Amino acid sequence: MDERIRLHFQKVDELETWEEGLYKATAELLQMGVLTSMYLKEIIEQIHRSGPYMAITKETLFLHARPHEGVRKPFIAFLRSKRPIDYFGKDIKNCFVFGATNDKTHQNLLSLVSRYVSAMVENPSLIDGEAFLKWFRTEEAKL
Repeated sequence: MDERIRLHFQKVDELETWEEGLYKATAELLQMGVLTSMYLKEIIEQIHRSGPYMAITKETLFLHARPHEGVRKPFIAFLRSKRPIDYFGKDIKNCFVFGATNDKTHQNLLSLVSRYVSAMVENPSLIDGEAFLKWFRTEEAKL
């Protein structure tokens, strides 16, 4: 990758809505200027236009949009909720939000997050902040 991915992991007990999860997962990255709220609004609008296709597994949600001016640096945020969040009738506990500045990076992020989710299913101990960071730093170095 041309630029190091900004990573953020957070655990919460519960959330009212998936939109709250989107904002909570990225709050620290927003404060750091990694992205703007324009990008998050684009994700919400896209879901309302196209439907809830971003539910990837029974408990996992990928929230993202095409490369966008509201993304200043590539990032992946992972929010884990103890209690399920309703996402159009699906109970979600794992919410990944990611964004890129170009198509190649977007595809790399999608691939990385997909591989992490597969690894996480095989090894639930990866659902931890330190393990999350270590896994992504190791995989990022391979790109």
